[in-house]
This record gives sequence, C-alpha cells and structure tokens, in this order.
Amino acid sequence: MVEQRNDMSGTVSGALIQARDLALGAQPPVALSGLPPVDVFTGRAEALASLAEALRPADDTAPVVLSAVAGLAGVGKTTLAVRAAHDAVAAGWFPGGALFIDLRGYDPNHRVTPDGALSTFLRALGVPAEHLSADRAGREALYRSMLAGRDAVLVVLDNASSADQVRPLLPNAPAHRVLVTSRHTLADLTGARLLDLNVLTDTEAVALVDAAVRAAGPDDDRVTPETAAELVRLCGRLPLALGIVAAILAGDPELPVGELVDALGNASTRLGELAYGDSAGVRAAFDLSYHRLSPAEARLFRLLSLDPGRQIGVPAAAALADLPERDTAKLLANLRRAHMVEPGEPRGWFRYHDLLRLYAEERARDESERDAALERLFDYYVAATEEADAQRAPTQFISRDAVAWLDTEGPTLVENAVRAAETGHHRHALRLVLAMSRYLFYRRHWDDCEVLFPLALEMARRIGDRTDEVRALRRLGKLAREQRRHDDAREHYTAYLAISRELDDQARVAQALHNLGSIARRVRDLDVAQAHYDEALARYRELGDWRGETDILFNLGTVSRHKRRFPAAHTYYSEAMALAVEHGDVLREARVCLFLGILAARERKSEAARHWWTLAVELYEKLGDGDMVRSIRKRLNRIGRRARRLAD
Repeated sequence: MVEQRNDMSGTVSGALIQARDLALGAQPPVALSGLPPVDVFTGRAEALASLAEALRPADDTAPVVLSAVAGLAGVGKTTLAVRAAHDAVAAGWFPGGALFIDLRGYDPNHRVTPDGALSTFLRALGVPAEHLSADRAGREALYRSMLAGRDAVLVVLDNASSADQVRPLLPNAPAHRVLVTSRHTLADLTGARLLDLNVLTDTEAVALVDAAVRAAGPDDDRVTPETAAELVRLCGRLPLALGIVAAILAGDPELPVGELVDALGNASTRLGELAYGDSAGVRAAFDLSYHRLSPAEARLFRLLSLDPGRQIGVPAAAALADLPERDTAKLLANLRRAHMVEPGEPRGWFRYHDLLRLYAEERARDESERDAALERLFDYYVAATEEADAQRAPTQFISRDAVAWLDTEGPTLVENAVRAAETGHHRHALRLVLAMSRYLFYRRHWDDCEVLFPLALEMARRIGDRTDEVRALRRLGKLAREQRRHDDAREHYTAYLAISRELDDQARVAQALHNLGSIARRVRDLDVAQAHYDEALARYRELGDWRGETDILFNLGTVSRHKRRFPAAHTYYSEAMALAVEHGDVLREARVCLFLGILAARERKSEAARHWWTLAVELYEKLGDGDMVRSIRKRLNRIGRRARRLAD
C-alpha cells in the first residue's frame, strides 16, 4: 500500500504535488461541533418533548434511533431540529458531538449527493482526503467504521427529499442517533419515528412575533393576542413568514400592528395566486418586506440570486453589485435583519431560504444589469480561485488558508463554472476549472471532476485554444488514472501527447510520455513502460528539468525492480537520490530511501533495508508526515522481529 501511494507518476513533473504529504493542520477536536446557531425559538413544546424522548440515550443493544420531522416549506422544521439537537448535546447525551448537513433536497441545482455528504462527514471525522474511497460503498463502510469507534454522535440530516438521500448516512452503531427533516413524510425509512410538524398554534405564533420584536426592544408591547390575531392568520402561522413580519415591526418601532395587518391583507389578496409554501401569506410577507427595502438593498437582494451557489461571501456579493466590500457588508446585514437572507457558514457568508431564492429569482428576471453582474461575478471567482491556487505552504504545496477558502467556496465555484459555460462565458468557465483542479484532486472530489473536466475540454475546443485543450486532457487523464480506469487514462494521455507534439511543446511531450509510462507500469506492461520512460528521460534532460528527471529515474528503478533486475534498480534509484540531494528536495529523497529499503528487503538484505528505512523515517519526520513515519516504522519492526526469531 505504501509503495503504491508513493508512486512518482508523470503528472508530477515540476513542483511535486501529492495529497498525502500535505499536513495542512491539526486534527479536528474529538467532540464535533457542527450545529448551526438557533434563532428566536418559542413554542413547539410537545414536538420538542417527542424528539427529546427519541434522542435520549437508551440501551446500547437497541438499533440506531432515527427520527424524521416532516412538514411544508417554511414551517420551521430546521429550527425545531437544531433546537432539539442543541438541547440534547447540552444535556451530555452526545459526548462525541454532532454532525450536521443541509442536504438541499428540494433544490435541483444544489442537491447534495450521498457521495458528497459522506465526504463532508468523513473529513469532519478527521479522515484525510487521500483516504477517501472513490466509490460510495467504500465511503459508507469507512464512515460507519469511524462512527463505530466513537462516543455517541448525533447526526442531523436537514432538508432531505427522499429516503435514498438518507440511507447511506445512517450509522450502524447503536449509541448514535439520527435526526432528519423533510417536506415529505419519509415513511419508507424503516424503523423511523415520524413526526409531522404543523403550522404554529395561534398562541405560539403570537409568542414568536412578540419574542422577535422584544429582542429588538424589550419594552415593545405592540404585539398581543388581540392586536396580532389577524397578523398571524394572514401569515398562515408559518414561522418563515412570521419572522419576516416580525423583522418589519422590529425595524420600525412606530409602525402600528394594525397598519401592518392592512398592508399584509392587501398583499395577500393581490398576490394570492402566486403563493409559495401552500400559503398566500408567505408570498405576501415576502412582497411586503421587499417593498420596504431601500433601493440599494432591493437591488442587492435581486442580484444575489444570479449566483448559482448555495451561499455567497461578502467579496463575491460586492463584485455582483459593483460596490465596495464595506458597503456590501452593511447591505447584507440589513437584509439579514429583514430576514430576507440567512447567515451561511462560516461567519461572513449569506444564503437564501429556498423559497426566498425563488422569489429573488423572479424579481431578477428582468434585471437590466444581469449580464454585467454575471461578468463581474465570474471575474471575481476566477481571480480569487487563481490566487488561492497560487498559494503554497513552505514545502511548495497548496496552503492551509487556500484549502480552507476552497472548502467553503468549492460547491459555489463548481456551480459558477457550469453557469459560466451555460451563459457563453467560455473563458471564465475554463479558467475556473483549471484553477480548481489542484484542490479537487487534493480533496478527491471525483464527482465534481467528472462534471468539470469534460466541461473544460469542451470550452477549450470552443475557444480554439490547443494549449488549454492539452491542459484539460491532462486533467481527464489524471482523473481516470486516479480512478484506475487505465484504458480511459491511456486514451486521454495519448491525445495529450499528440497535440503536444503538434505544438512542439517538449515539456508537455515529456509529461505525456511520463504518464503513459506510469499507466503501462501499473498494468504490468513493463516493456512499454520502459520505452515511454526512456524517451521521457531524454526529453527531461534536454529541458534541464531535474524534477522530471528525478521522477523518471525513480520510476525506472521501480520497473527494474518489478523485472527483478536488481542491479539496474539500484543504479536508477541511486541516480534519483543524487539529484534529490543535490537540489535539496527532501520529499523525493525520502521516497527514494523508502524504496531503496524495499529493494533491499526484496534482496533479503535486512541491514541495508534497516539503514534506508531509518533514513526515510528521519526525512519524513522532518517533513512532518506522521502517517509515513508510522508506516515505515512498522516495516522496521517486522525486520526486528524477524532478526530476533533467527537469533532464537
């Protein structure tokens, strides 16, 4: 396993990028803290008690308890579930913490696949990206294995549209609990405790509005059962609509409740046929709040819907609106106070409720500056992503800050690349995909790669840029190689080689030959691998590319070792070692030491193997790669045990 992961394949000519050596930060804490904060919450006592009973620890021999909360859009399912989850964690029932994900099941453009959710949870559980399986079955098995070894964890799956979105995320250890929200009653989830959430009672609805108003002004007594009875009726007693009208009252302390009721009644009559969420009151509340926004706030509210991502940060919103970031941040804060947007994750990002996104998209349909705003948005994302991709840690790898930003923006960048291609911004789409590639391979986001890399190839061909066509083919080849689709990889790299020869781009010719050699070696077509490597070696030497030369020498050593031509293997490895030492490349030096030890072990030269592996441990310790240090020490321990047995 170690040998295979440390293969120096052809795509690493130049600065060597390998995900397992990225040591980008400390492991996450033992107790997960994935729950979002809770807004003003009142009522729902019976529903909270029911969920508490389901979440409370029980006999560990019982099956995993699954609770599913169903109800129409805007009824407060997420708020209830998150409140119940916070209460359960605070009670000490889940010492392992909580995992939370919004599956966005009812948004066709942003729905989270089970593969994507598993990747998110596995990374939260501390699994390095390079250990994520390419297939769902492998990720499910790893996810359940990780949970099986932890204290009780609460898994909250918000906004699921079907049981199929949920099943792959269910743990099998009895200590854990799962809480699901959906607009549908997920009766096909076997064994689930089902809770259908209805609209608030009149008393609860009035209390919610009153609490929100008093949060802004503790002495504000405008909201009473008498003054607010018609208000909550017009809102359909839906928390989403009630939150918006409460924000209107809180923002205007002089506004009588009766005046707001009249305005809301007029809007409900006028817009009833355009109701959202089975309630004309929701649409009326949206319209009423929108018309109370300032022109700048309303403009930003509309423009935000042009970004296809699930959330947006201040810099991207500023680009959309063509405003300074400070002014944009103030406008976003005002929209948040008006409940027209919600806080995203992490702090500083914002998103719509899905019904408000529909409303904003409708308002933006005839937006006069639509094309110009999209151009500014794509310009921003391309520039920011290229800047992140250019950042390097001290050992020349992508930096911790860049990965953190890309983790947050990644889904949005994918959506924007697709939107750019759809709207004729071919160059933006291409540049965005190329700039994301290093990160996508690091995080092993194969689903995104399978969407984006063919898109990049299509964009390059539409633009007529042969160099970018080669770059896209290289990424497709690497993706196929990582997924062990060797025939597809060979096809892509062969096309990559042909165009590189046509362009007389000797560096890319060498890289293509290097990759074709590595594919042949992986399928044990060693003579073909040797021929490709020999030609690539000659070209790297002509180019003065010592990194490419080092990698090829290393791989030729491995080919010779597989052919059991051990003297030739020693020669190639030693030449690779000399180049790595000469140029101070500790990573390449460490790898060669490791494989010289493997070669010595194959020759049954235990002392030589011990020597090389001891050096490799020192070098990997210098690099901060604890995984490799532990792996090589296991090899040293096996040698020690073998030596002791022989001595006995």
